Amino acid sequence: MKTIVVPEDELQRLERRFGPDVRRMGPWSSDGVFGYASISLGAVESAAEAAGRPGLPEAVSQLKDAREPVAAFVDLVETFGPDLVVRIKAAYSAASLVPPFGRPSGSCKMAMARGAGSASAA
Repeated sequence: MKTIVVPEDELQRLERRFGPDVRRMGPWSSDGVFGYASISLGAVESAAEAAGRPGLPEAVSQLKDAREPVAAFVDLVETFGPDLVVRIKAAYSAASLVPPFGRPSGSCKMAMARGAGSASAA
């Protein structure tokens, strides 16, 4: 899956404008000098579908072929605002919870039921 590598300086700028959810849109990495977040294009596409805002799917489609993907991504976030940031964060979080080979049918519901049972017993 294609990713957009957003450098620390752009993240800081977006964070000042849209808050701390910006740092939760993808995994954070650093080599000790250069820090960046890797934003999955799949998470951006899922967020665009969930938002249902006019023009957003088209903008994401253009992002795929952008010559400057970081600039195009920053423009996308600035245009569609904090709702898009929250939705990208949610899509990334949801994708992070699914194992690479999927999970057996119903296992998530069973785990939630077990968790709810133990929470009510506490």
